[in-house]
Order: sequence, then C-alpha cells, then structure tokens
Amino acid sequence: MQSRIPRQIEPTLTFTLMKFALQVFEKKVVELTMEEYAEAYLQACHEISLQEKILLSEAACGVIIPNNTIQATFDRLKAEHGGDENFFHHLQRNNLQLTDYLTALHNDLKVETILARVAFHAEPVCHQELEDYYNNHPDSFCFPEQRSTRHIFISTENTPSQLPKDSLRRRIRDLHSRLQRDPQSFSLEAQLHSDCITAIDGGDLGRISPGDLCATLDHALFQLGPGEISPIIQTAQGFHILFCEAIHPGQRLTFQQNSQRIHHILAREKRITVCRNWIKSLFHNCK
Repeated sequence: MQSRIPRQIEPTLTFTLMKFALQVFEKKVVELTMEEYAEAYLQACHEISLQEKILLSEAACGVIIPNNTIQATFDRLKAEHGGDENFFHHLQRNNLQLTDYLTALHNDLKVETILARVAFHAEPVCHQELEDYYNNHPDSFCFPEQRSTRHIFISTENTPSQLPKDSLRRRIRDLHSRLQRDPQSFSLEAQLHSDCITAIDGGDLGRISPGDLCATLDHALFQLGPGEISPIIQTAQGFHILFCEAIHPGQRLTFQQNSQRIHHILAREKRITVCRNWIKSLFHNCK
C-alpha cells in the first residue's frame, strides 16, 4: 500500500521539493506526476536529513552568507520560475511564506559553502594520476570519423494531391541520375529542388559524426566514399539523397590537449569523495 504524501508540509521540505522538481524534472511541484512527486519527496527528505547534520557541524561555525549573495540567488530562482508573478503564485500554491523561503534558501547556500570548505582539503591531483586516467580511458579522448555532407530532401508531406506518386518518383529518379553523372552539381540541384532548410546553402550539412542523423540516413552516409552519391532513401517524411564530399578520419587527442580537462575531472572526483567521507563521519560520530 502506497503511503500518503501530505499536502501541507513544513517550509524547509517545501523549499527542497521546489528545488528538486526544477533541477531533476524541470517542472514546478504542481506539474509533477504522482511518481515524480514521490521520488522528489524522498530525495528532499534525504537532503534535509543531511542538511541538519551539516548545519550543526563544527565546520558550520563562522560561515556567513552575505545578503547580496542571497538576493542574487533569489533573483535567479524567480527568473527560473517565470518571473515575480509566477514565482509568488507558486509560493502561494505551496503554502510557503516568503520569509520561510528565504530562510530555507539561506540554509541551502550555507550548506553549499560548508561543503566547498570541506572540499578544499582534497588532495591535489598529481601528474601521474593525469597520465593514468588518459591511458585508462582511450575512448574518451577520440574524435570519431566525420564526413562533410550535402543533403537533398523531397518532401511527400506537402506534395499537391493532384501530383501522381509515379510522377514524383520519376522526378526523384531523374534527379538522382543527374547527380550520379555529375556529383559536383549537387549544390546547385539542392538549391533548385530540395525542401530542406539547408537548400539555401546548397544542402550543406557540415561535418557529420556517427549518430548525428536518423539511423536510416546515418547508415547510408557511412557506406559512402568521398565524392559518392547515396541511393535514393525513402523515409516517412519523403525522399533523401546524400553526397559525401570528404571523409575526415577519427583521431585521438594528445595528453597535452586533454590534461586540463582530465585535471578538472579528477579534482572534482576528489572533492566529492572528501565531502562524502566527511558527511559519513557526521552520522558515524553521532552513534
């Protein structure tokens, strides 16, 4: 039997629910489904339990959040909720007074500041750790093969009803035959005949990586060699012809090109680990 979630809850929990609804589901609390509300409610309860421990810890002593920081964060949150009118209407619907909201916001910012102080004590990342990460994650630093591509699209969704389907197919086949005889005319033919928004640029799609296009077009494109024209490809929207202008081989970026990115990843992992261990110690010490 599912437990009933109370409609009126204490201000800190309401504030945390509002935060999770926006961050996790990109919704207001009233827009959540029952399943989403239940998940957000459990996460909010868990965060409040952590927050209470953190605010009562020794690390919280002397932490002060300036009023201008609270005001700037408050203004940003109002904007994320659609402006002043929508924001205050949302507070009202959640039975949350502005003073209670600002108190909860202050505590939230204080917790962030405390955790930032704790994370400051993380061990620095050494050069060997950077090299080990680079060598152990080879796929993370590779650019996939790309293809400079042009595209012609003939829509069947907006075709006049009086135009016979056989006539449309004959038009596509004639166009395809011309392109096969003279692939370099693709840009001009796209300008004249394509229903794609790229027609104005001669059908230019730029550099395409695997997965950028729908599966049908993606498969066809990566079967082509440089300078080759695809077969006519039919989808639910219409007919497509692709032109592979050039192939750009995949490459692995060097360690030097990625060292700063790796440092950011490892430093963040160390800060998170320090904070997690510190929070665990708060619960362990109270037993």
